[in-house]
Amino acid sequence: MRTGKHLAMLAVCLVVLWASRFGPYSCGTLPGFASETSSSWLAIAVNGLFLILLLYLPVYDFVSLLTYKLGWETKFNPLVVYEGEHSTTPVSTTARRVLYVVDIAVVGFFLLPLWTKAAYCG
Repeated sequence: MRTGKHLAMLAVCLVVLWASRFGPYSCGTLPGFASETSSSWLAIAVNGLFLILLLYLPVYDFVSLLTYKLGWETKFNPLVVYEGEHSTTPVSTTARRVLYVVDIAVVGFFLLPLWTKAAYCG
């Protein structure tokens, strides 16, 4: 089921990228920092990849929670995130929730406008 969760996470991230074109903003109202972005394939790919990488943890854990709540798995099995490179201590639940909020805020306020500007306004 682990591979299925990874594929579901990727599908959710791609839906977020696709749905961003229907956001409540137009090309003229995007933030000023997004004006530096060109519409080259490299800019589109880098912004999309960065967006997916930052959404990876919260979306994977959401899919994992959903499969648990639907009864497809017997226990909630989120990704394990460690405190540092050589640490064997997983990050606490409180720190994990803060990480989710920071990830989603960075995606919503910075990366999604960059992606939208590069993909749809070039």
